[in-house]
Amino acid sequence: MIPIFLTLNNNQNQMKKIYSIVVLLLSSVLVSAQCSDLFFSEYSEGGSGRGSNKYLEIYNPSSSSIDLSNYTVFYINNGGGDPSRNASFALSGTLAANEVYVLAASGADATISGNADTLLSYPSPVHFNGDDAVCLLNGTDTIDVIGERWNDPGSGWSVGTGSTKDHTLVRKANVSGGETDWTKGVEQWDVYPDTEHSYLGSTTSDCHPAVTPEVKFAKTKYFVDENAGTAFVEVSIAATSKDTTKVEVFVTGGTAVNGTDYTITSSTMVTFNPGDDTNQKVTMDITDNTDGGLNKNITLALRNLSSNAVWGSDTISEVVILNDDYIVSDIVDVVQLDGDLASTNEGVKYEITGIVYGIDYDGNAGLSFTAIDATSGINIFNFNDVSDYVVTEGDEITVRGEIAFYRGLLELKADSIKLNSQGNTLASPTVVDAPSEETESEFIQLAKVWITNDTTSVWPNNESPNFGNIELTNEKGDTFQVRIDKDIIDMQGEAVIADTMVITGIGGQFDRDAPYNSGYQIFPRRLSDVAAWVDRSSVSELTVVCRVYPNPTAENLTVIGTDNWISYEVYSVTGTKVSEGSFINNNLSVANLDTGNYIIRMRSTDKVGTARFMIVR
Repeated sequence: MIPIFLTLNNNQNQMKKIYSIVVLLLSSVLVSAQCSDLFFSEYSEGGSGRGSNKYLEIYNPSSSSIDLSNYTVFYINNGGGDPSRNASFALSGTLAANEVYVLAASGADATISGNADTLLSYPSPVHFNGDDAVCLLNGTDTIDVIGERWNDPGSGWSVGTGSTKDHTLVRKANVSGGETDWTKGVEQWDVYPDTEHSYLGSTTSDCHPAVTPEVKFAKTKYFVDENAGTAFVEVSIAATSKDTTKVEVFVTGGTAVNGTDYTITSSTMVTFNPGDDTNQKVTMDITDNTDGGLNKNITLALRNLSSNAVWGSDTISEVVILNDDYIVSDIVDVVQLDGDLASTNEGVKYEITGIVYGIDYDGNAGLSFTAIDATSGINIFNFNDVSDYVVTEGDEITVRGEIAFYRGLLELKADSIKLNSQGNTLASPTVVDAPSEETESEFIQLAKVWITNDTTSVWPNNESPNFGNIELTNEKGDTFQVRIDKDIIDMQGEAVIADTMVITGIGGQFDRDAPYNSGYQIFPRRLSDVAAWVDRSSVSELTVVCRVYPNPTAENLTVIGTDNWISYEVYSVTGTKVSEGSFINNNLSVANLDTGNYIIRMRSTDKVGTARFMIVR
């Protein structure tokens, strides 16, 4: 106890200050005593016919381990009239924070003995009857009691709707320490039949509030093969509560979508114990159901098997059944146009697989980007976000959807997007003089172009009168547009670096009326897609075509052949010199170059040579 000394003073304000200090000191003492020392958290008296099903559970409410060697459990038989019949047991070891220690009679059943830390033979402090008081001591100080010390109640002390005889007592969660005054302690227990042992082995305490567990899906959208019959959905379970032996993941509902022949059954799917691996594989059965439909917006939740309480839940936003309604096709076979260059297969469903080129040009909640395979390219769009897919250049994706046609641009309106792999190498852009029908949704490079309005000094931004579109021309007099989309975040308002440029990007089209043979565009992906045009006539005049290896390479490059090359110059495909130096045994390092395609120009004493190579990392 902390001694508190008061000095009396006639000054009323001074007395108020002193009173406040006293209250604060007392509050501090009380707080420090809470959740700091062991106390009984559960008691069970086996009763008639179950005399060995007796146990005591002791709880450590603190945030640190406690050394048990100074603690003793002592029981007083029938009020203590015959001291020889009293019994005690000295604890040993350590008890971790928020953990329990269980003493049980050696003849207790498997449910009890399986949770016991120590089994005691008769006589012992756990061979009590309902009229025997049980005490917990720290050294010589009694810190908690069940019943009244040195008093025999007859058959037992009344507790709630029951008593200490033939009942199981569980300490209430708001109890934070032991109580030696039984007239107060009797109010701190919940009473259950003596057969109730499901709370044994852990305790619920406000000293360590239980975190409500949650279930989270690894994805918000799942693809299910209709022929597989079963889909595996990965969920993570966070912070499983300690107050239950088991919880289960179960389906709580979904939204039926008419017009399909499949549904996901709403049955219990997995059960696990606290402490198990939190990454669970949940099985969903896909069942033929011609009268129903596919259940979307499937919601999973957790249920406490002891209390039947439902905890946190999560929802799958969409489950896509993969069936035979989509035509699996190369992109070139999807391009079906009439004499006006309009689509002849609008509404037909296709499945295509390709590599993502460029960025998401939609800029809102939907999608608009380009996928290209070995045969051709196509714009993928949907005004709504149809999946949790994030557009990333170099991804290989499989897209399912139906053909749409807008202002001359052929599109696949996506129903689903499945990510197959990432980090795939992009092909080199096709060099063309101007965008055309052949370059629509292709990766292209305009070799030599300039802006028709020579007063334009910066790329357009949101304040520009013709925001987004700038007219270009070339040496042939063709006119077309470069589209500076608002989603190219590093380009708006930046200076146009040269009068004559090389521009790389995605071919597009915007033509309102048939025949759809105008309005062709190029969409840069970023500011670096625009470079100053360089006269490469000196490179094009090279007379010896050479071979280099390895090709592709990441670090070094060697020229094949018997020629002794002395010096080199490396150019990007836009004609910009990026490296130069001297050969060592026809070998050079290219470790400082970025991934991409390059041209190397070499000189010997009497020859000039050139070769193409690719850097891949």
